[in-house]
Amino acid sequence: MKRLEGGTTPMSHEHAPAPYDPDPGTRSSNTRLRTGTQAALVALSLYIAYESVGLGLWTSFGPGPGFFPFVLGIALGLLAVAWAVQSMRASGDDAASAERVDVGHAAAVLGSLVVLAAVMDVVGYQISVFVFLMFHLKWRAGRSWVLSLVISLVGSVGVYYGFNQGLMVQLPPSGVPFLAGWGL
Repeated sequence: MKRLEGGTTPMSHEHAPAPYDPDPGTRSSNTRLRTGTQAALVALSLYIAYESVGLGLWTSFGPGPGFFPFVLGIALGLLAVAWAVQSMRASGDDAASAERVDVGHAAAVLGSLVVLAAVMDVVGYQISVFVFLMFHLKWRAGRSWVLSLVISLVGSVGVYYGFNQGLMVQLPPSGVPFLAGWGL
């Protein structure tokens, strides 16, 4: 058994030493950065909501050009406020461990969003969003095939027809004639 300082050996009921805890200066810097980011997101959401009202929220045909930016601006503000409340309620140790960022995951999400934006006009909304969702659900998150397929189909084909038929908002169809002929 490994000897601890002072010549004693650990007992089976003792816990392992706490993981590395950054110094208080780093923790307060992270807290200021987090609080500043939350405040900036709330301010940005208010600006987006204010500007989108000027575009018009509703027309006689349905949602106006400012409707979706308004909804997304309000959602951004609510999520930023929820993040701030969670940060305030969490203790120092919980906040530090909960705020760790997986850089590989963030890079995969951002990279896949760039690819999605680049290929959507070529292959259309349905195919590009289906592949995007399958990538994140099956291969990144490791979900089952059935769950991944159902969510991907609803998120791509279902949303496409919901927007086209229900809201009368055209999402990008495929630019490839063969795929466009199939309604994709």
